[in-house]
Amino acid sequence: MKKLVGVLAGAAFLASAASAQAEVIKIGLIASFSGAFAVWGQQFRQSVEAYQKVNGKSVDGHEIQFIFRDNGGADPAKSRQLAEELILREKVKFITGFELTPNALAVAELITEAKIPTVIFNAATSMITRSSPYFVRTSMTVQQYVAPLPTWAVKEGGIKTAYTVVSDYAPGHDAEEIFIKNFEAAGGKILGKDRIPLNVTDFAPYIERAGASGAQAVYVFIPAGAPSVSLVREFAKRGLKDKGVKLLAGGEVQEIFLPAIGDDVIGTISSAHYTETNTNPENILLRKTLVEMFGKDATPDMGTVGAWDGTKLIYEAIKQFGPKITGDQFVNFAKGRKWDSPRGPVMIDPVERDIIQQVYMRRVEKRDGKLVNIDFFTSGMVKDPWKEARPAGK
Repeated sequence: MKKLVGVLAGAAFLASAASAQAEVIKIGLIASFSGAFAVWGQQFRQSVEAYQKVNGKSVDGHEIQFIFRDNGGADPAKSRQLAEELILREKVKFITGFELTPNALAVAELITEAKIPTVIFNAATSMITRSSPYFVRTSMTVQQYVAPLPTWAVKEGGIKTAYTVVSDYAPGHDAEEIFIKNFEAAGGKILGKDRIPLNVTDFAPYIERAGASGAQAVYVFIPAGAPSVSLVREFAKRGLKDKGVKLLAGGEVQEIFLPAIGDDVIGTISSAHYTETNTNPENILLRKTLVEMFGKDATPDMGTVGAWDGTKLIYEAIKQFGPKITGDQFVNFAKGRKWDSPRGPVMIDPVERDIIQQVYMRRVEKRDGKLVNIDFFTSGMVKDPWKEARPAGK
């Protein structure tokens, strides 16, 4: 009996000690939960919650707590303020989120000084990861997923002339640069180009100019959300599709936006690092969990997969290093990391801390009464073309 009592007492002591050592690891997530780009915050949150349903809300007994903060849209000053509060007041170990480039860049100096690892769930301008050694990106870069599209358009799609319409900020400039470069390299001719200020909501003049150019195709790039839906609908409204003009796009035609655009979007060709209809086991799990938690219409998109993989990367790093993990430990852990994502195989570039992944060419189709993207071409593993053309330190 004395021996049993001793064993039980020892077990109770060990359980008490383990409980005392358990910590809460806070992760700040900054994104738009209101305004024109609120869909991004919603997708980030749903993805994090879905990941935690599958994998639990703790790692080795340490609670993982996400703290969500709304920047309301393109607001660098507010994003920096929120990051400061998360670091100083909430004592977060990580910062995540960021659907827009200006908001991510606004915190670069701050996270460098505080040595807080920051995982980009979407913002796609190539140079972001070079603005701080504590940035790691699990989404994509614009040039990475745009690169195959213009080559296909000329060589396989029979498109010899094009007009570009992009948002007038860094990602739009990146998209315009690589589209024109690869389109012309393949033998095509650009008949004109337009840049749209981010605060513009009337897209009619831009689409009219594109149509009047006589180009066989119009390439568009605009941050995904209410503005991108309006732009694509304007293309149909102006009758360009009826005239045989092709619409070439990217995230503007993610599955989540297709019902709002309507059947006029059928036939649109896009390139992306993630197609929602793929049958990868991890993607089937992701979609199943989203539907179970948020209803039959819950649809993953680029933001969802970036958040899912970013959360996975953080969980695995905490499992290896524990709750006292440092920014440098996380960054070094991430470099060269490989895993099977809902999108397919991925890897974090050991030099640039950016993602290396496949790119998919897709066509919008209607299947079983539903508008979806269907892959028809898969590239090999693609690095960011912008960085490859501009080696670090040169």
